[in-house]
Amino acid sequence: MISYANIVAAEIATEKGTRIMEVILSSVSATTHFLAKLTAIVLMLLTQIGCYLLVGFIAMLSLQKTDMIRGFVDQLANFPVSYLILNLLFIFFGLLLYIVLAAMAGSLVPNVETVAQFIYPLTIFSIVGYWGSIVATSIPDNIVVIIGSYIPVFSPMMMLARMNMLAASDLGIFISLGILIITVGLSFLLTFRLYKSNVLLYSNEGLFKTLRKSFAYAKK
Repeated sequence: MISYANIVAAEIATEKGTRIMEVILSSVSATTHFLAKLTAIVLMLLTQIGCYLLVGFIAMLSLQKTDMIRGFVDQLANFPVSYLILNLLFIFFGLLLYIVLAAMAGSLVPNVETVAQFIYPLTIFSIVGYWGSIVATSIPDNIVVIIGSYIPVFSPMMMLARMNMLAASDLGIFISLGILIITVGLSFLLTFRLYKSNVLLYSNEGLFKTLRKSFAYAKK
């Protein structure tokens, strides 16, 4: 999540910092540019996930006679197939949420040197979610862990841990996934609306002041 968020934010910030964005927007609309950038990152994400699955499958075939792989296959055979699909859905939409939010953060920065400052909240969210998932493997029924597993920026990690420990109900899993998907959609619409004004906004006033100014420009 941190890697993809930084890639997206840095790509957009680089174009803003070199002032090439004005040249790009003279040929295509900000909407087209945003959708093209997002589509490219999503395709790269799907390609990487596909490579992981392919390499894992080849490794299992070549090492299928080893005790480690046999034990893994036996565990996998007893694991619900629906949970494997849900794992991929949580991973995909979780990454997509961070990518969309990173695109919005990247469009706010005046230059690439300030990317780390604007992306810092996303980094903190991902770290909290990561450590929350570790806690969830030990005490999945803790009230803080349960609440965190329904918060979209944490649920791709914390609900995954609770789900794979078989400590979450099917209804809870689908509610958490539904909240995550809805949040991705709303984040996309918000980023989509702000992006058009953000890409030509150069401000050194910090994240929150720049975001407030972006909302004001979007209303106009």
